[in-house]
Amino acid sequence: MTDRLLLHARALGVVSPAGFGPESLIRPVPPEERAMVLASAPTRSFPVFAVDRSDRRWQVWAEEPRLRRAGSLTQFLVEAIGQALAGAGAADRGGMGLIAVFNNGSISHSARFFAGYRGQGRRFASPLLFPETVYNAATSHAAAVFGLRGPSCSLVGDESAWVEGLRMGRIWLELGHASTVLLAASEEITSITLDAFRSASWLHPSRPFRPAEGAVALLLTARPESGLFSVAPAPMSFPYASRKELPLIASRFAQGLPHVPVHPTARGSWLESLERQVLGSFPCVESYPYIGSAFSVSSGWQTIRAATLLSEKRPEILVPIWGTSHQLSWIHLHFAPGAGRRERRPPFFKP
Repeated sequence: MTDRLLLHARALGVVSPAGFGPESLIRPVPPEERAMVLASAPTRSFPVFAVDRSDRRWQVWAEEPRLRRAGSLTQFLVEAIGQALAGAGAADRGGMGLIAVFNNGSISHSARFFAGYRGQGRRFASPLLFPETVYNAATSHAAAVFGLRGPSCSLVGDESAWVEGLRMGRIWLELGHASTVLLAASEEITSITLDAFRSASWLHPSRPFRPAEGAVALLLTARPESGLFSVAPAPMSFPYASRKELPLIASRFAQGLPHVPVHPTARGSWLESLERQVLGSFPCVESYPYIGSAFSVSSGWQTIRAATLLSEKRPEILVPIWGTSHQLSWIHLHFAPGAGRRERRPPFFKP
């Protein structure tokens, strides 16, 4: 039943290494790379795509009373949500639900908490930091800062968790648990996560993979007249347990895809060659410069990037979601015929 309800993206918010706002995702040049050292080897560093922290808006969020201890992960999240809610009044937020998606969580605060415990003893493991080490902290902060009084939930997973968030949002809207739904994702890069990527053999001189950080937010509604574009996630996803079985799972995945133009999304990851192999027979649409890999944040960025390519002549685009540790899925985007006549649409949504 839930798969028949089409979601409609009403507003967007983006924090990326390329800048702020949805327009940052379609700039013709990639963002500037920055070097980050490994936690286990401070003399070694790798290039990453990091968010510009010199912008004044970060000071504004740091001065927000609720966020006085919050780290980058939370600040990225509230900035993206703030953009998506720029035109929403207090009445609109009364029944608004929030689904926040993460992979690594607030690693920087977790590291500080456990460093205090291990280095100085139990009583120096600051209780002020502890709430920030759990996944729900950023979600709770965002709901409180923006006065959201609908249901809220945190999801944890790889790139495919973005699709699970869409499914949950659809269920909330269909059952009347929320009037609108904010789907958001956020990630931060730390030296510890960089070590994890190195252990997974993702950091390799011959591979263009770059860890990235940032956030993305979509304000979703069931009302088509309010949408910039429409979103239909896959009716099912394809989990895999090992790299060995992945080619077979990917083949089954490709067989279930509708034959419409595809927006490639695996660039830079270890799944890039597999994407080319299994989707070789599909027509591909334009691709934008690579801005790094940030789990479900990247899935959100790719959703918006693909939506900019929708038009009356190209009314449908498929966005494959290549989960790097759990499952494969997809998102089916549809053009909204009236989007070009709305003043509040982002400037790059052209029919």
